[in-house]
Amino acid sequence: MTAATRLRAASAAAAAAAAAERTGRTQWAGVRVRAAATDCLAIFAPHVGERFYWEQPDRGFAIAARGAAHLIEAAGPERFRIAAEAARECFASLHLAGDDGPQRSGAVLVGGFAFSETPSESRLWRGFPPCRFALPEVLYSRTGSDAWLTVVRRIAPGTDPEGEAAALNELLAGLPEATQRASRPTAEAATVLAAGGTAPCEVHSALPEAEYLERVEAALCAIGVGDLEKVVLARSLALRRETPIEVGGLLQRLRTRYPRCTSFAVGHADGTFVGATPEHLVRLSAGRVETAAVAGSAPREHDPDEDERLGRALCESKKEQSEHAVVVRALREALTDVCEPLEVPEAPRLLRLDEIQHLETRITGTLRNGSMILDLVERMHPTPAVGGAPRAAALHWIEAHEGLDRGWYAGPVGFIDAEGGGEFCVALRSALTRGCEAQLFAGAGIVDGSRPEAELQETRLKLRAMLAPLQEIGL
Repeated sequence: MTAATRLRAASAAAAAAAAAERTGRTQWAGVRVRAAATDCLAIFAPHVGERFYWEQPDRGFAIAARGAAHLIEAAGPERFRIAAEAARECFASLHLAGDDGPQRSGAVLVGGFAFSETPSESRLWRGFPPCRFALPEVLYSRTGSDAWLTVVRRIAPGTDPEGEAAALNELLAGLPEATQRASRPTAEAATVLAAGGTAPCEVHSALPEAEYLERVEAALCAIGVGDLEKVVLARSLALRRETPIEVGGLLQRLRTRYPRCTSFAVGHADGTFVGATPEHLVRLSAGRVETAAVAGSAPREHDPDEDERLGRALCESKKEQSEHAVVVRALREALTDVCEPLEVPEAPRLLRLDEIQHLETRITGTLRNGSMILDLVERMHPTPAVGGAPRAAALHWIEAHEGLDRGWYAGPVGFIDAEGGGEFCVALRSALTRGCEAQLFAGAGIVDGSRPEAELQETRLKLRAMLAPLQEIGL
């Protein structure tokens, strides 16, 4: 560690301590330094407790975070507003020193929201309230070949700034060895990459498939009488292995299999919510808004001609086009009042993933007011891709008929930077892991023309995205 870094830590701690004494309120001190561009899994995987992971392999961007210098939690219909106000207050009380870098490399808030505003009654989702964000003690951020380390400490009134500066320096001093180890594959990652076959495990459906088919029929009846235009019906699988699930190994599998998806993990206590989602909810950077509608699905085939035929059929299907158009319309309505101009392509394109392909429409715009990313998330969640339309009627139907505690499945997960920007995905193709067990989730959009057997098969394809990696890790 350089003398300059120690001086910056002392400066940040002193500024935060002075502000805490002046205002009588907690402040935060942080230091950001340049680091070697290495594998974020080496920061994330060994840590137990509060941790966060986010990687987009095709964009060369990844972050890993651990520890919590501050927590924000909320529930109820005001959870987005409460989180936004708490985020603004936190960043206004943050004193960051050190090397220059992009906003997402400095202190950020990481976490997300459950699908529902109501706290879960199930022990399955203990520790995952309707809204939860952490200000990490340690953040490692990499974009291409550039990387940064940021460490943060909480500074309460009366805190000794010299002691806190020493603690910041101690955090920084303990990290270079870990990042150097990350430049070569971890032992866990090497095991994962060399593995073949599947590990012994038990898998069972929480809802018999026959009952899922009946619920699809019930949804079609509601659509037929005009109560709904679309509703998304989800189901889950329970998996139990003989050995504990290594989340680092699972993430290694996911990012390798699905480089065009966002691999994510939110962990604390004994549980980790992890997935690889194709659905990008919203990105806000320097006033530029980016989102995408992803709805309408078809399987993939190894034969190129057959795969091409399935793709053409997806693009030409009136049923799939209708399902996709509902999502595009909802995103347009959510963003028109705050973006100018809003650019929406006339027709969707194919998003081809490992075992499934979707219709995708990318939407962009320029933010025309002082909104932050959580204001956009509140406007957009839940999109018809995970809820339905009309929104209120679909959510009421789901609550009454789905019979599934979604928890954070299909909720917004991501990060917020100090300027109010950031990025959120929709937590699909996901699982909640605890020890040797995992609960997997997937859903299908039901519209006029849907066939129950086809919708069940779509959920099988989506569940396979997580099931196969969970069966492969740690062999």
